[in-house]
Amino acid sequence: MVTADNYADDINNKIFNSLADVFQQAQVSYAGHRKHIAVLKKIQTKASQQGYSDAFNYWFNKLVTRILPLKKNEIIGDRIVKLIAAFIASLDKENEMLSNQRLDKSNSPQSGEDENIDNEDSLSEKEKMTTKFIDGFIRHILRGAETKDKNVRFRVMQLLVVIMDNIGEIDINLYNLLMWSLKKRIYDKEPIVRIQAVFCLTKLQTDIENDNDENNDSNEQDMDVEMNESSETKATDTLMQLIQNDPSAEVRRATMLNIINNNNTRSHILERARDTNAINRRLIYSRVLKLLGKKCFTDIDPRILDQLMEWGLEDREESVRKACQRLMSSHWINLFNGDLIELLENLDIVNSKSAVAMMNSLFISKPDILTQIKLTEEIWGNLTVEFSFLFRCFFIYCLENNMIEDVDGSFPEASRLAGYLNAYIDKRFTTNIENELSLIDKLHLEFIIMQLLITANRYDYSDEIGRRSMLTVIRNMLNITMLPNSLIKCGHEVLKVLSINEKDFISMTIEIINDIRDDDIENQEKEENDKKKNAQENNDNNKNSNGHDSQTEGDNAIKSFESAVNNLIDGHDDANDEEDVSTMQPEREARPDAILLCLTRACHMLELVTENVAGNILVTSLIDTLITPAVRNSESNIRELGVKCLGLCCLLDKQLATTSMYILGMCISKGNASLKYIALQVIVDIFSVHGTSVLDGEGKVDSMSIHKIFYKVLKNDEHKECQVVAAEGLCKLYLADLFTDDDLFEALILSYFSPMNSSNEALVQAFAFCIPVYCFSHRTHQERMSRMASDMFLRLCILWDGLQNSEDPDIDKEKMMKPNMIFQQLVFWTDPRKIVNQREDSYQSEVSQLKFLIEILKVITQIGNKTVKRMILSNINSFYVVASQGSEVLGELHMHLQDILDNEPIDATSKNSLEKFKDTVSTAVESAKEMTTTSTSKIFDTTDDLTTEQYSQILESSQIVENGSEPEVNVSGDILESENDDESNEESELGDESVHTEGGRKRNRSSMENDDETSKIASKPAAIQKNVSFAISPDTSEDNDVNDSDISMLD
Repeated sequence: MVTADNYADDINNKIFNSLADVFQQAQVSYAGHRKHIAVLKKIQTKASQQGYSDAFNYWFNKLVTRILPLKKNEIIGDRIVKLIAAFIASLDKENEMLSNQRLDKSNSPQSGEDENIDNEDSLSEKEKMTTKFIDGFIRHILRGAETKDKNVRFRVMQLLVVIMDNIGEIDINLYNLLMWSLKKRIYDKEPIVRIQAVFCLTKLQTDIENDNDENNDSNEQDMDVEMNESSETKATDTLMQLIQNDPSAEVRRATMLNIINNNNTRSHILERARDTNAINRRLIYSRVLKLLGKKCFTDIDPRILDQLMEWGLEDREESVRKACQRLMSSHWINLFNGDLIELLENLDIVNSKSAVAMMNSLFISKPDILTQIKLTEEIWGNLTVEFSFLFRCFFIYCLENNMIEDVDGSFPEASRLAGYLNAYIDKRFTTNIENELSLIDKLHLEFIIMQLLITANRYDYSDEIGRRSMLTVIRNMLNITMLPNSLIKCGHEVLKVLSINEKDFISMTIEIINDIRDDDIENQEKEENDKKKNAQENNDNNKNSNGHDSQTEGDNAIKSFESAVNNLIDGHDDANDEEDVSTMQPEREARPDAILLCLTRACHMLELVTENVAGNILVTSLIDTLITPAVRNSESNIRELGVKCLGLCCLLDKQLATTSMYILGMCISKGNASLKYIALQVIVDIFSVHGTSVLDGEGKVDSMSIHKIFYKVLKNDEHKECQVVAAEGLCKLYLADLFTDDDLFEALILSYFSPMNSSNEALVQAFAFCIPVYCFSHRTHQERMSRMASDMFLRLCILWDGLQNSEDPDIDKEKMMKPNMIFQQLVFWTDPRKIVNQREDSYQSEVSQLKFLIEILKVITQIGNKTVKRMILSNINSFYVVASQGSEVLGELHMHLQDILDNEPIDATSKNSLEKFKDTVSTAVESAKEMTTTSTSKIFDTTDDLTTEQYSQILESSQIVENGSEPEVNVSGDILESENDDESNEESELGDESVHTEGGRKRNRSSMENDDETSKIASKPAAIQKNVSFAISPDTSEDNDVNDSDISMLD
């Protein structure tokens, strides 16, 4: 008998078996998925008709759960996920079709009301069934988002991604639940899970900016309410935080490529051009900017776009550089149909820093563009910003690639180029025309003049007429007081090229400076004369109106004349001279504006001079009349420019540098921030050029004062830029071994770890580069670091401990680096294996790092903080220990390690680390002792391995010693060289005796060579005696006291 329960179980089993069969077959391949979807829909429809839709949903979810533990690389799991995605997409599409049919029937006037009601009920049931299935399925798989199994979390996020791709709308409660789960998954420890969470979030984001633009005023209030309600769950904001802060490059890449690109998110996307991952940087140029098309030039700020191109063309990875070049040479050129001028118009080349590099890469990528560039006389007469820039880049590129024919055929001779340049200079700086020009026109004309000057700097001036024409134009241009600084610099570069030599260049520049100063003084006199003339005219008018005053003035003039004649007759002309001197006006000086113009030109001139100017009278007069008064001027801008010029002169004259050190030191001590900055640069440059010979001598500044100046600058965190200059300069001077003071070096390293400088990012970055370079450049540099490291580390530990125990709420306890990180950096810097250009055997015997460790172990008992002590001992295994470092140092290290293990209370982690390191040291000590023993035995083996001839010599010498004769008289020849003639005769007689002695030696040697083995064995004690006898006099048997007087025995 079939009961209701049995029937229900039978239906459940059929649904389960049918679904299981579909899932089983779907694992094989993707080919039958369309058929499997139809079967699933049929099973769902029948189950719903019989009232078992819940059973279908239950078994479907149950079967899907079975694939969740599958790993990412399991193709079976991917096939089931594709099946589920296609099935849900089919259901959603069917829902949409039913909704459209319902709307069509409801709008049809022919259908009756009852029929419409029945259709609506039937349609709503189908929609409810689908919605219920999707809602239940999402809620079911979300339960696995919190599991410990990373594979389950990955599959859950993967399923959510495909579901979000294939459904239209979801319930608000389900949306909130989904966002809550996704916000937790984006911080998952597994990158693959976070990537899928990002994909899912990108399906839920909305382009708020576009929606607001399109909405009417009536809908804006509703949108505001909705935005306020969903502000905490906004997907786009979450993605914007993720693209900046996620540690995984793949997650940042997924976010960058899938986040909405609008005004709010674009800055976060373009930041990835400085990503640490090269693929992410490359995708900015190959995907993001490429997809924007012409919006790159309209929606992105020109300054930002220029910065992006500069980063791309100068990237360290070749793939990024090529992607940037392809973006410009292929994509952007095609956007403008190959019109290079139109592309330059959209790049804002007037303010661009990367435009030159872009053009060079374009010429390299598309060399056929060079053949299309044609220069006509009409174009030269009406240059635009784009044409002038294109011609400049084309000219430089042709010169650098030896394309001389293209240059000769496209560019005019030097005299005509000078004429074009003069025309544009007149157009820009002529008074009548200047008043009619707008600000943009002025900027464009200045840019055109600059491009022509850059071209003129590399021009061929073999034609003397062209050279003179260009020289006249340049000198006239540099006399213009309204000339901007950029044109002044370019003008001086061209002037140097046109000069015969540096003395000619200096004389012409100083002549221009004197002309500007004299013109200003003449203008002052002219203005004063005009004022006096106007005042005189006013007085004359007053006098004509009053005749009595005119008569009185005439009488006073007559009396003055009579008095002068009487003084001349009486010989009192000296008094008049003194009165004339006292009433004489002081010599006029140029106004501040004119002084600035002169200093600017002098500065650009000195930057281009390379020869010594110690004997140059013109430069000396320039220093006395312009630079020195500018240094003492009260106006800050004049004083700063004067110090810069003085520094440039000091680089060219060592004696001037020596005498100027005191002034520069005072500028650092007493000046403002900008003056300190310039003076520090000058001092560092002086030391780089002249060394420390400008210090420590008669009339010189002592080195200790300079060290104190640097120390104060490093300690003063109010002037961050000055700190950076001082740090970089000191690192360079120490790297060149110009500075060797240990105290200043210690202050330099301590300023890197100081918490007061943690916010100075430029200083930290400079130290992070310079200190490793210094330590790894030479062995002596690393020894200095090792020598100072222990003391620095102890002081920093005390500082960190005090910072952590501080009760001041305003102190940031996290701004200082932890002792373990400091210790790791010191160990890294003192590692002898990191020194460049050295052989393995040269650093294996280096013990400076071990001495640093020994000093740390000696003072570890003084560290009261257990945390700091644990940080040290847990990183102790990073030290380099080998047997070739010697048993003495290794033995001392082993002794200190054993002492700490026996007497210091340390935790288990530190103890394990210490014991492990002690075992390493013990092994190295044993190996070192074995190496010492082996080397000693080799020495004795060498002594024993004597030849027969050596044995003979030893025995022969022993016989001579026994006979009491001197074996080698010739040894004393050098000592007795200064004796008188009698002594020399005696010496010659001794020489004859020595000949006979030598003959005896030969006979003894030949006789011993014929002896048997017994005599050879008997000679070995003589060899030992011989080794000992070399250290004493031959007549040891008679007297043990040996001195120079024994030579008298030869008489």
